[in-house]
Amino acid sequence: MKRLVKLFSLGALVMVLLSSCATTTRMVEPYYDFQGMADPGVIVITVDAVKEQALIETAFSDLQEFANRAERVSLALKPMDNTYPLDVAGLDATGVVQGDYPKWLINTSMMYAKGMQQMYDANGELEYFQQKDGTLSLYAPNNDKLLFSTDSYADAYASYSKKQRLIDLDIAQQMLGANIAIYVAEPETFFDLGLDLPASVITQAKVMMLLINQGEDGKYSLDAYITMDTAKLANTLSQMIRTGYLTRLKRDKVSFKIADLMQMFLIKDDLVTIKHMDLGDEQMNALKQSLTGML
Repeated sequence: MKRLVKLFSLGALVMVLLSSCATTTRMVEPYYDFQGMADPGVIVITVDAVKEQALIETAFSDLQEFANRAERVSLALKPMDNTYPLDVAGLDATGVVQGDYPKWLINTSMMYAKGMQQMYDANGELEYFQQKDGTLSLYAPNNDKLLFSTDSYADAYASYSKKQRLIDLDIAQQMLGANIAIYVAEPETFFDLGLDLPASVITQAKVMMLLINQGEDGKYSLDAYITMDTAKLANTLSQMIRTGYLTRLKRDKVSFKIADLMQMFLIKDDLVTIKHMDLGDEQMNALKQSLTGML
């Protein structure tokens, strides 16, 4: 009987200890590299490389095995001026390619790349690889990550290491679920989405987030969340987008119902929401061509 009591006492102690651990252990909030890229005016793009395998294969056409191993590509695009629509040629780009990339394999391969030169720090440690005849620099700082930049690699690495949460987790997780997600705070310029939006509307936005997804029929649609400076500007933007969309539908002779449009364009205070707006082939081809050029 005493042995049984001891066993019960031991069991109770274990339960108390486990319960104590459960209440004191903190869940570590996940972090995604593109969260740290969203400085004001910087356009952040993250692409699900598995869903958009064809796009990634086109971008890395000379590196087929590299493309096949990619899981996500995230870019921070810093416009050199406020030309609108966005001038793809006038960008500084920093990015992270995430995938099945052993650090030693990527960096060793770069040592033998004829077009790259090795850059060392003051202590003689290899810091990164620099393109001999261009502005691209890159290095694998961790397993499964390749960091690259057309600007300063040192600055890119410093930003990468800080792991700043400039994009909230709930928004980041929405971006993760999309084929292609685009985010910018305080934009100075932006892509032309075929809606004939003037530059003045873009620069009056606080935050723009676009989520692009592909349906089972292969067609793409857009969910957009745009926070404007004022509720009045939000109303104006909604009207302009709706008018531009209707113009495109009529031009392409696509039938539509007014009731469906009412559910597609929503306004709440300074927030404009667009739900499941079809993107035409011309729009998607232009966007993908721009992305391919950036990669």
